[in-house]
Amino acid sequence: MKRNLLFLSSAMFLTAMNAQAESFWLILQNSTYGIEKIEMKNMSQCEEQGKQYTKSSGIPRYLCLIGK
Repeated sequence: MKRNLLFLSSAMFLTAMNAQAESFWLILQNSTYGIEKIEMKNMSQCEEQGKQYTKSSGIPRYLCLIGK
């Protein structure tokens, strides 16, 4: 009985974690390689890296997306 209860509570916990999980993606347009996507920790890091890319490459084409 304890084993089943532990299994059920673990399954509920993992399901709740997956439902709230978000991912942040930096999408870059590069004239040499086409389009690249890079996963980021959060939206602010995505914006910061996109701005750095724009400064260094001179190509102001980046997009930050939220995924699941």
